[in-house]
Amino acid sequence: MKGRSGFKAILFLLAAVVFLSMADRGNLQAQNDDYKIGAEDVLSISIWENKQLDRVVTVRPDGKISYPLLDDIMVEGLTALEVKEVITKGLTRYVSKPEVTVTIQSIGSYKVYVLGAVNSAGALTLKRKTNLLQLLAMVGGGNLAENADLEKAYLLRNDHRLGVDFSKLIEEGDTAQNVELLPDDVIYIPDSFSRRITVIGEVTSPKTITFKNGITALDAVLMAGGPTEEAYLNGTTIISRRTDGEKTLKVKLYDVMKKGKLDKNMKLEPGDMIIVPAGVF
Repeated sequence: MKGRSGFKAILFLLAAVVFLSMADRGNLQAQNDDYKIGAEDVLSISIWENKQLDRVVTVRPDGKISYPLLDDIMVEGLTALEVKEVITKGLTRYVSKPEVTVTIQSIGSYKVYVLGAVNSAGALTLKRKTNLLQLLAMVGGGNLAENADLEKAYLLRNDHRLGVDFSKLIEEGDTAQNVELLPDDVIYIPDSFSRRITVIGEVTSPKTITFKNGITALDAVLMAGGPTEEAYLNGTTIISRRTDGEKTLKVKLYDVMKKGKLDKNMKLEPGDMIIVPAGVF
Protein backbone atom coordinates (compact mmCIF):
# COMPACT_ATOMS: atom_id res chain seq x y z
CA MET A 1 0.00 0.00 0.00
CA LYS A 2 2.77 2.41 0.87
CA GLY A 3 4.55 1.79 -2.43
CA ARG A 4 1.34 2.28 -4.39
CA SER A 5 0.59 5.55 -2.56
CA GLY A 6 4.11 6.74 -3.31
CA PHE A 7 3.63 5.92 -6.97
CA LYS A 8 0.38 7.90 -7.03
CA ALA A 9 2.08 10.89 -5.44
CA ILE A 10 4.89 10.76 -8.01
CA LEU A 11 2.34 10.68 -10.84
CA PHE A 12 0.61 13.76 -9.51
CA LEU A 13 3.92 15.56 -8.93
CA LEU A 14 5.08 14.87 -12.48
CA ALA A 15 1.77 16.02 -13.89
CA ALA A 16 1.92 19.24 -11.90
CA VAL A 17 5.50 19.94 -13.00
CA VAL A 18 4.61 19.38 -16.65
CA PHE A 19 1.54 21.57 -16.33
CA LEU A 20 3.45 24.41 -14.69
CA SER A 21 6.21 24.22 -17.29
CA MET A 22 3.56 24.62 -19.95
CA ALA A 23 2.48 27.90 -18.38
CA ASP A 24 5.78 29.50 -19.42
CA ARG A 25 4.98 28.87 -23.06
CA GLY A 26 1.88 31.06 -23.01
CA ASN A 27 -1.60 30.10 -24.03
CA LEU A 28 -0.67 27.21 -26.29
CA GLN A 29 -4.26 26.38 -26.99
CA ALA A 30 -4.94 29.92 -28.17
CA GLN A 31 -1.96 29.88 -30.50
CA ASN A 32 -2.96 26.68 -32.28
CA ASP A 33 -4.52 27.24 -35.69
CA ASP A 34 -7.18 24.61 -34.97
CA TYR A 35 -8.49 26.17 -31.75
CA LYS A 36 -12.23 26.71 -32.00
CA ILE A 37 -13.39 30.01 -30.56
CA GLY A 38 -16.17 29.96 -27.99
CA ALA A 39 -18.18 32.18 -25.66
CA GLU A 40 -16.11 34.34 -23.26
CA ASP A 41 -12.97 34.13 -25.39
CA VAL A 42 -11.38 37.55 -25.93
CA LEU A 43 -10.25 38.44 -29.45
CA SER A 44 -7.86 41.17 -30.53
CA ILE A 45 -8.64 42.51 -34.01
CA SER A 46 -6.33 44.96 -35.77
CA ILE A 47 -6.44 46.46 -39.27
CA TRP A 48 -3.18 47.63 -40.85
CA GLU A 49 -3.16 51.45 -41.25
CA ASN A 50 -6.74 51.65 -39.95
CA LYS A 51 -6.25 51.93 -36.21
CA GLN A 52 -9.75 53.34 -35.76
CA LEU A 53 -11.04 49.84 -36.53
CA ASP A 54 -8.84 48.06 -34.00
CA ARG A 55 -10.88 46.35 -31.31
CA VAL A 56 -10.59 43.97 -28.37
CA VAL A 57 -13.88 42.11 -28.16
CA THR A 58 -15.35 39.38 -25.98
CA VAL A 59 -17.39 36.61 -27.56
CA ARG A 60 -20.93 36.83 -26.26
CA PRO A 61 -22.93 33.85 -24.94
CA ASP A 62 -24.70 33.69 -28.32
CA GLY A 63 -21.32 33.10 -30.00
CA LYS A 64 -21.21 36.50 -31.71
CA ILE A 65 -19.06 39.62 -31.52
CA SER A 66 -19.94 43.19 -32.42
CA TYR A 67 -17.62 44.94 -34.85
CA PRO A 68 -17.76 48.38 -36.54
CA LEU A 69 -19.30 48.43 -40.01
CA LEU A 70 -20.11 44.71 -39.90
CA ASP A 71 -22.49 44.65 -36.92
CA ASP A 72 -22.74 41.16 -35.34
CA ILE A 73 -20.46 38.37 -36.55
CA MET A 74 -20.90 34.71 -35.58
CA VAL A 75 -17.46 33.50 -34.51
CA GLU A 76 -18.23 30.54 -32.24
CA GLY A 77 -16.78 27.36 -33.70
CA LEU A 78 -14.41 29.25 -35.99
CA THR A 79 -10.62 29.49 -35.79
CA ALA A 80 -8.82 32.83 -35.57
CA LEU A 81 -7.85 32.45 -39.24
CA GLU A 82 -11.46 31.87 -40.26
CA VAL A 83 -12.59 34.95 -38.33
CA LYS A 84 -9.88 36.93 -40.10
CA GLU A 85 -11.27 35.80 -43.45
CA VAL A 86 -14.84 36.75 -42.47
CA ILE A 87 -13.79 40.25 -41.35
CA THR A 88 -11.55 40.74 -44.37
CA LYS A 89 -14.38 39.88 -46.74
CA GLY A 90 -16.81 42.19 -44.92
CA LEU A 91 -14.41 45.15 -44.81
CA THR A 92 -13.61 45.07 -48.54
CA ARG A 93 -16.79 47.09 -49.06
CA TYR A 94 -15.31 49.92 -46.97
CA VAL A 95 -11.51 49.52 -46.92
CA SER A 96 -9.20 48.95 -49.89
CA LYS A 97 -7.37 45.63 -49.48
CA PRO A 98 -7.76 45.41 -45.70
CA GLU A 99 -4.96 43.59 -43.88
CA VAL A 100 -6.62 41.99 -40.88
CA THR A 101 -4.97 40.32 -37.90
CA VAL A 102 -7.03 38.31 -35.42
CA THR A 103 -5.45 36.85 -32.29
CA ILE A 104 -6.97 35.19 -29.26
CA GLN A 105 -6.01 37.40 -26.36
CA SER A 106 -7.40 35.17 -23.64
CA ILE A 107 -9.45 32.01 -23.37
CA GLY A 108 -12.70 31.86 -21.45
CA SER A 109 -14.57 29.11 -23.26
CA TYR A 110 -12.27 26.17 -22.49
CA LYS A 111 -14.22 25.10 -19.42
CA VAL A 112 -14.42 21.69 -17.85
CA TYR A 113 -16.55 20.72 -14.89
CA VAL A 114 -15.21 18.71 -11.96
CA LEU A 115 -17.52 17.20 -9.36
CA GLY A 116 -17.12 14.98 -6.33
CA ALA A 117 -14.18 14.20 -4.07
CA VAL A 118 -11.78 16.93 -5.19
CA ASN A 119 -10.35 20.03 -3.54
CA SER A 120 -11.60 22.39 -6.27
CA ALA A 121 -15.01 21.25 -7.51
CA GLY A 122 -16.98 23.27 -10.03
CA ALA A 123 -16.28 24.90 -13.38
CA LEU A 124 -12.60 25.25 -14.22
CA THR A 125 -11.39 27.43 -17.09
CA LEU A 126 -8.32 25.95 -18.75
CA LYS A 127 -5.81 28.16 -20.53
CA ARG A 128 -4.05 25.52 -22.61
CA LYS A 129 -4.34 21.94 -23.75
CA THR A 130 -4.74 19.82 -20.64
CA ASN A 131 -4.92 16.07 -20.19
CA LEU A 132 -6.78 14.19 -17.49
CA LEU A 133 -3.78 13.53 -15.26
CA GLN A 134 -2.79 17.20 -15.30
CA LEU A 135 -6.31 18.19 -14.37
CA LEU A 136 -6.43 15.73 -11.47
CA ALA A 137 -3.14 17.17 -10.20
CA MET A 138 -4.72 20.62 -10.26
CA VAL A 139 -7.97 19.79 -8.48
CA GLY A 140 -6.98 16.97 -6.17
CA GLY A 141 -3.26 16.80 -5.61
CA GLY A 142 -1.81 13.80 -3.79
CA ASN A 143 -4.93 13.47 -1.61
CA LEU A 144 -7.20 12.63 -4.52
CA ALA A 145 -6.32 8.95 -4.75
CA GLU A 146 -6.88 8.44 -1.02
CA ASN A 147 -10.29 10.15 -0.82
CA ALA A 148 -11.77 9.18 -4.17
CA ASP A 149 -13.53 6.12 -5.49
CA LEU A 150 -11.49 5.75 -8.65
CA GLU A 151 -13.32 2.63 -9.78
CA LYS A 152 -16.59 4.59 -10.07
CA ALA A 153 -15.13 7.82 -11.44
CA TYR A 154 -16.00 8.71 -15.02
CA LEU A 155 -15.51 11.28 -17.77
CA LEU A 156 -18.67 12.55 -19.48
CA ARG A 157 -18.41 14.08 -22.98
CA ASN A 158 -21.44 15.15 -24.99
CA ASP A 159 -23.66 13.25 -22.53
CA HIS A 160 -21.74 10.00 -23.11
CA ARG A 161 -19.33 8.27 -20.76
CA LEU A 162 -15.90 7.70 -22.22
CA GLY A 163 -14.14 4.40 -21.56
CA VAL A 164 -11.57 5.98 -19.25
CA ASP A 165 -10.36 3.87 -16.32
CA PHE A 166 -9.31 6.29 -13.56
CA SER A 167 -8.02 3.46 -11.40
CA LYS A 168 -5.62 2.25 -14.11
CA LEU A 169 -4.46 5.80 -14.75
CA ILE A 170 -3.72 6.69 -11.12
CA GLU A 171 -2.82 3.36 -9.55
CA GLU A 172 -1.08 1.66 -12.48
CA GLY A 173 0.20 4.61 -14.50
CA ASP A 174 -1.61 3.45 -17.65
CA THR A 175 -1.07 6.46 -19.92
CA ALA A 176 -3.55 5.09 -22.46
CA GLN A 177 -6.22 6.41 -20.07
CA ASN A 178 -4.69 9.91 -20.02
CA VAL A 179 -7.01 11.54 -22.55
CA GLU A 180 -6.85 15.17 -23.62
CA LEU A 181 -9.78 17.14 -22.27
CA LEU A 182 -12.20 19.07 -24.46
CA PRO A 183 -14.42 22.05 -23.57
CA ASP A 184 -17.52 21.11 -21.55
CA ASP A 185 -16.11 17.75 -20.41
CA VAL A 186 -17.51 16.66 -17.03
CA ILE A 187 -15.32 14.69 -14.61
CA TYR A 188 -17.08 13.02 -11.71
CA ILE A 189 -15.09 11.44 -8.90
CA PRO A 190 -17.29 10.08 -6.10
CA ASP A 191 -16.18 9.98 -2.51
CA SER A 192 -14.87 6.61 -1.41
CA PHE A 193 -16.23 6.73 2.15
CA SER A 194 -19.31 4.77 1.13
CA ARG A 195 -16.95 2.09 -0.21
CA ARG A 196 -14.74 1.82 2.84
CA ILE A 197 -14.30 -0.86 5.46
CA THR A 198 -14.18 0.13 9.12
CA VAL A 199 -12.25 -2.03 11.61
CA ILE A 200 -12.70 -1.39 15.33
CA GLY A 201 -12.27 -3.18 18.63
CA GLU A 202 -9.29 -5.31 19.64
CA VAL A 203 -6.96 -4.52 16.75
CA THR A 204 -3.64 -2.73 16.97
CA SER A 205 -4.71 0.26 14.84
CA PRO A 206 -8.48 0.68 14.45
CA LYS A 207 -9.01 2.37 11.11
CA THR A 208 -11.01 2.86 7.95
CA ILE A 209 -9.73 1.01 4.88
CA THR A 210 -10.49 1.64 1.24
CA PHE A 211 -12.57 -1.20 -0.17
CA LYS A 212 -10.97 -3.36 -2.86
CA ASN A 213 -12.62 -6.19 -4.72
CA GLY A 214 -11.89 -9.50 -3.02
CA ILE A 215 -10.89 -8.08 0.37
CA THR A 216 -11.72 -10.44 3.24
CA ALA A 217 -12.33 -10.04 6.96
CA LEU A 218 -8.84 -11.35 7.73
CA ASP A 219 -7.28 -8.95 5.21
CA ALA A 220 -9.01 -6.02 6.91
CA VAL A 221 -7.96 -7.07 10.42
CA LEU A 222 -4.35 -7.49 9.32
CA MET A 223 -4.42 -4.10 7.59
CA ALA A 224 -5.52 -2.67 10.94
CA GLY A 225 -2.33 -3.99 12.51
CA GLY A 226 -3.65 -7.42 13.46
CA PRO A 227 -5.44 -8.52 16.64
CA THR A 228 -4.34 -7.51 20.13
CA GLU A 229 -3.58 -10.09 22.81
CA GLU A 230 -7.06 -9.52 24.27
CA ALA A 231 -8.88 -10.15 20.98
CA TYR A 232 -11.52 -12.86 20.79
CA LEU A 233 -11.17 -13.60 17.09
CA ASN A 234 -13.88 -16.24 16.87
CA GLY A 235 -16.33 -13.62 18.13
CA THR A 236 -15.58 -11.23 15.27
CA THR A 237 -18.73 -9.52 13.99
CA ILE A 238 -19.42 -7.88 10.64
CA ILE A 239 -22.12 -5.23 10.47
CA SER A 240 -23.04 -5.28 6.81
CA ARG A 241 -25.43 -3.08 4.80
CA ARG A 242 -25.96 -5.45 1.90
CA THR A 243 -28.51 -5.33 -0.88
CA ASP A 244 -31.12 -7.21 1.15
CA GLY A 245 -30.77 -4.98 4.23
CA GLU A 246 -28.48 -4.57 7.21
CA LYS A 247 -27.17 -7.81 8.66
CA THR A 248 -24.98 -8.87 11.55
CA LEU A 249 -22.65 -11.66 10.49
CA LYS A 250 -20.23 -13.75 12.52
CA VAL A 251 -16.83 -14.85 11.29
CA LYS A 252 -14.50 -17.19 13.19
CA LEU A 253 -11.19 -15.52 12.42
CA TYR A 254 -9.30 -17.62 14.99
CA ASP A 255 -10.22 -20.75 13.01
CA VAL A 256 -9.10 -19.02 9.83
CA MET A 257 -5.74 -17.85 11.24
CA LYS A 258 -4.82 -20.75 13.49
CA LYS A 259 -6.58 -23.73 11.96
CA GLY A 260 -6.39 -22.82 8.29
CA LYS A 261 -10.15 -22.93 7.77
CA LEU A 262 -10.13 -20.51 4.84
CA ASP A 263 -13.77 -21.21 4.03
CA LYS A 264 -14.61 -19.26 7.19
CA ASN A 265 -12.82 -16.16 5.88
CA MET A 266 -15.74 -14.04 4.68
CA LYS A 267 -15.41 -11.65 1.75
CA LEU A 268 -16.40 -8.09 2.55
CA GLU A 269 -18.59 -5.60 0.77
CA PRO A 270 -18.43 -1.80 0.61
CA GLY A 271 -19.50 -0.15 3.87
CA ASP A 272 -18.92 -3.22 6.08
CA MET A 273 -17.85 -2.64 9.68
CA ILE A 274 -15.72 -5.28 11.45
CA ILE A 275 -15.80 -5.47 15.25
CA VAL A 276 -13.21 -7.61 17.03
CA PRO A 277 -14.34 -8.08 20.64
CA ALA A 278 -12.23 -8.68 23.71
CA GLY A 279 -12.29 -12.08 25.36
CA VAL A 280 -10.31 -15.29 25.54
CA PHE A 281 -9.35 -17.68 22.78
